[in-house]
Amino acid sequence: MRDMIELKAELDKLMCGLGGVLAAKTVFGDGGEIIEIHILSDLTKTPKQLVRDIQSAVMATFGLEIDYRLISVAQINNSMITSAIASEPRIIIHRILISLEAGNLETTVTLGRGDQTFTGSCKGPSVGRNRAYAAAAACMDALRTCMGPLYSISLLDLQRTMLAGEDCIAAALSFVEPDRETTLYGIAPIKSPETEVQAVVMAVLSAVNRLITKSRKN
Repeated sequence: MRDMIELKAELDKLMCGLGGVLAAKTVFGDGGEIIEIHILSDLTKTPKQLVRDIQSAVMATFGLEIDYRLISVAQINNSMITSAIASEPRIIIHRILISLEAGNLETTVTLGRGDQTFTGSCKGPSVGRNRAYAAAAACMDALRTCMGPLYSISLLDLQRTMLAGEDCIAAALSFVEPDRETTLYGIAPIKSPETEVQAVVMAVLSAVNRLITKSRKN
């Protein structure tokens, strides 16, 4: 099983490095054989060319012969991908709910974008800084639903810090588009001890909304 997981990761990485490929996913059967390969590409190459490139690269690197019928290719205008986020309104906090039961903390964050709402949640023990990290994780969960499968977003760091004499939350995020990865930074003030969780979510959204604003200007 571990060898299969490692091979899948290596195959996906190899195919993502080919010209025109934006995303790749290899699917294995129960017997460890490749049963499907899904490719998302731009319009620089025809699907037939991409299939040949994939077959050649996999054969040269791993010695595996891939039947062309296992490879499906979906193509999209790359400029449409990079502008997709910018075409929508900024993301706002709709609701934050925190519940505590038997020492376990559950945080639910609902975000709003235009007339839509997106909800994420996180469960964990109520210890130390987990309250803040649970809020960040729930917010990230909601953001993944909001942004869709073409994008990947994850928390790199979360810090409570003093800036100009004011207590703040600073967040660093990894944002991955089909053709690039960006590190985003956001910050929000903690107005009172009771608003730390809200500040965490605001810091995360500060980072994401800064990307939206920048994309619109470009």
